[in-house]
Amino acid sequence: MKNTILSLLFLYCLACNASERNLSTDSPQKIKILTYNVNYGNPRIETMKIIDSLDADIVCLQETTEIYEKLATIYLSKKYNYISFKHCCNAGGLAILSKFPVVRNEYLNNDIGWFPAWVIEIKTPEGAVQLLNVHLKPGLNRLGKVGFLGKEYFKAQKTHISELGLFLKFLTENYPTFILGDFNENDKGKAIKWLIKINGYKDSLSQFDKKSNTWKWGILKGRFDHIIHNNQIKCIDASVCQCGFSDHFPVVGVYMLTSSQDKK
Repeated sequence: MKNTILSLLFLYCLACNASERNLSTDSPQKIKILTYNVNYGNPRIETMKIIDSLDADIVCLQETTEIYEKLATIYLSKKYNYISFKHCCNAGGLAILSKFPVVRNEYLNNDIGWFPAWVIEIKTPEGAVQLLNVHLKPGLNRLGKVGFLGKEYFKAQKTHISELGLFLKFLTENYPTFILGDFNENDKGKAIKWLIKINGYKDSLSQFDKKSNTWKWGILKGRFDHIIHNNQIKCIDASVCQCGFSDHFPVVGVYMLTSSQDKK
């Protein structure tokens, strides 16, 4: 009888350990994503340290330069297996850093706004996701003026819809998707509304923080930086880091995939 009880206890312990292993294996892994307009005119080592400390799995940068690329290679290459920069037109530089493998990389010209965009597909442990890294047209004219009563700012929002309409053609349909970067418009801007109401996307930051600014220039403030995601992704946290030396602040989101692609 004693041997029977000991055998049953042994089998019970084995079952518990197996169950714990299955739980840890099957638990969805969170994906942390960062977007940050680093300001092309103010490259600093400290910016790399901020990116490192935020420890995102995938990083999308705007307004990068050759100096930023050199700094990232020196200070972030141990953390990120994939680092790629595209240089363009002063403030038009873009960068993508990833801890996970990249399986698609398509740089997009922009004949509507001022700056290119970048589509990239990344293989995460939970499946593949695609990201569209954007820097939409600033609310300025070619002379750098906002116009009478901010005319150029509101005019630019219509341009943003056209820019996004162009870029979205390069995305794979029915795929876990992020659209992120410097939109140069606030939560209630026309392009943001267009993505949400017409295309079914969600703005990460507005789900958790409706007040923090992501941009500051003197007395001017705004929420210009966004991480937008579709319904195959669930945002479980989003925040603004009020830090750094750019006129923009880093925006971070944490996500789980509700529908994965090519998970292995």
